[in-house]
Amino acid sequence: MNAKAETMAYLHAHGLEAVEPKVLNASLRSAIARLKALYYPMKEQEGLTAAEMEVARAGGLDPAPKFAPGDDPLLAGAISYASLVQTGLTTKQAAKLFGVSDARIRQRLQERTLLAIRDGRSWKLPVFQFAGKDELPGWGEVAEALPRDISPVAVESWLLLPNSDLVTGEDETPTSPRAWLLEGRHPQPVAALAAELT
Repeated sequence: MNAKAETMAYLHAHGLEAVEPKVLNASLRSAIARLKALYYPMKEQEGLTAAEMEVARAGGLDPAPKFAPGDDPLLAGAISYASLVQTGLTTKQAAKLFGVSDARIRQRLQERTLLAIRDGRSWKLPVFQFAGKDELPGWGEVAEALPRDISPVAVESWLLLPNSDLVTGEDETPTSPRAWLLEGRHPQPVAALAAELT
């Protein structure tokens, strides 16, 4: 299987049939460039004078952050963020999915019962808050409890990781907030956990 077919298979398996790898790559490059400029200062912006940087380097210390290719948290975050934006639904797409008006989706964004990311002049609704052709059960209550300034990348990660406060079965197996909601369980425990996120 070639690289493009493999990428398309991955996207399709994750419910992202309409996403072209070429477009996703452009979004990734843009997100990485913006974040790199913000978080990784250029040498002349490191907060050290030229003399201090020279002394540090002479002693074997390089003030620039170094990561192995797969360990760079900025890169991982940029990829996740760009993916959420690229695969997110527009307000019109979400309205069509739910069978409501575009205005109702925008109202829900104002009420904070749906989560969206600003993408230029439009909004993108991350797909992690959907289940097939419907909203994740109880999501409105959970979304409303999320802190206003939380990163959508952090929300996605939290939704998918098992949580020791959400246990199921006789063996009390921890389950993820998303799995908890998909099983039709009451959203209040998940909303309470959402409110504590930072």
